[in-house]
Amino acid sequence: MKLLVAVGTLALVSVTQAYAQTVPTVPFGTYQKPFAADSLWNSYPVKPVFDTWQIPATTWNPAIQGGDYSSGIFEAKASDAPMLIYPVAGRSGVVDTDTEMSTPTYTIPHWPANTVPAKGSDGHADIVDAGLNRIYSFSNLKKNAEGKWTATRVSWTPLNGTGWGDPAHHYQGARAAGPAPTGGMIRIAEANDGKPLFEHALSMSLDFTGLLAGADRYTYPATAADTPIPDKPNTGRIPEGARVMLPPDFDLSKITDARLLKVARTLMKYGAYVVDRNYNTPFAIYVEIGADWSASPPAQLDLVRKSLRRVLGQTGHIDGNGIARVPESRVNLLSLRGTWILIDGVGSQGVYDTFSQSLVWGTTTTRPMTQINYSNWGLGRVANKYPTAPKRYKLSVESTGGTTMSMTMQVGTVKTTTAQLGNGQSETVQWPDKATAFFTAKKPVGGPASLKARLIELPAGE
Repeated sequence: MKLLVAVGTLALVSVTQAYAQTVPTVPFGTYQKPFAADSLWNSYPVKPVFDTWQIPATTWNPAIQGGDYSSGIFEAKASDAPMLIYPVAGRSGVVDTDTEMSTPTYTIPHWPANTVPAKGSDGHADIVDAGLNRIYSFSNLKKNAEGKWTATRVSWTPLNGTGWGDPAHHYQGARAAGPAPTGGMIRIAEANDGKPLFEHALSMSLDFTGLLAGADRYTYPATAADTPIPDKPNTGRIPEGARVMLPPDFDLSKITDARLLKVARTLMKYGAYVVDRNYNTPFAIYVEIGADWSASPPAQLDLVRKSLRRVLGQTGHIDGNGIARVPESRVNLLSLRGTWILIDGVGSQGVYDTFSQSLVWGTTTTRPMTQINYSNWGLGRVANKYPTAPKRYKLSVESTGGTTMSMTMQVGTVKTTTAQLGNGQSETVQWPDKATAFFTAKKPVGGPASLKARLIELPAGE
């Protein structure tokens, strides 16, 4: 067995190295190769540590397919006309998953004419607009009887970003775990490109019997999870957001199906991230709709199921450029979403703009303006990411037009307020126990302006 493992591992390494020397690379952050090189989608773990728990069988076979619950990925051009997205029947608006507000219509600046949603009830479709550096992601997209495009929700994620949500911009796609379906998708162009493996982690859903229940039902890098269903509870041990892999001793010689062999090699190196829940399928790996793909032998799929294991840890990651990945350590916890109440001033007040993640005043004001956000929507949207006592945090501001912002932490009737911070200014605070926070933004007389704020946790001793 040790000889088989060594031979299999060396074969995997040698075949991938040989191919890498002869095939030109596609740039990261593009339609064909989305997200940054150091995105976890494009990185693989070093010395992963595995759980021993096995994904249970169900009455259906595992699946690798581009069916009704996968997604198409459509490339927008600058010449494509805009499109208005309307609410589905019975709804008053389209939900923007970042602002958490409904809007009567949602405008997509460039709409590819070939856009077609998946036929399943999720109605997924992704539109990649490289010119705007965005991937738009839709839930329940369809064309109604009047010929209008409708959807329940629209999300977006930076094309050159991480491919995952973060505590501030927490929901960036249509998958339950927070990412866009583009993340981890087996693409049309790579399905049969002759390479020995896919050069990114895959995306996967599990049945209720595989998924973990409770407060820990999702884990980093996921920022959300499927809503629990009381009469169909999760009973497994794998949270959404977990990476699962085939261990290094998996015997590739038992996989004779060429497509499954390519997937298995990928699962040994990159693994797959659990991004969604399915019904009665032990695992489903997503293939872009329209790809040349056929079903793999059920018995060989079941061999993969029996060997897949959750990754519990690793010593590090190697990114898409082949260098050690440096994880971000100063993650922004604060979004400026929510309702801003005008306290003083005349004219149009500042509004939260999702694409710049900032408060924006679009017109000239003739008198100083003050507005306050009491909503508490901007903190704690991701589990375990709300500020806690007695940790120290740094609030910093980037602004134009002389705009400023302060943060007030409140426990009962006791309030602690920072200075009114302007562009390039910051203040360190110690978070009070059980505090909530509200924010006061001020704009002086003058033209259009903007304000962006960050709240980061400081390391001990800093």
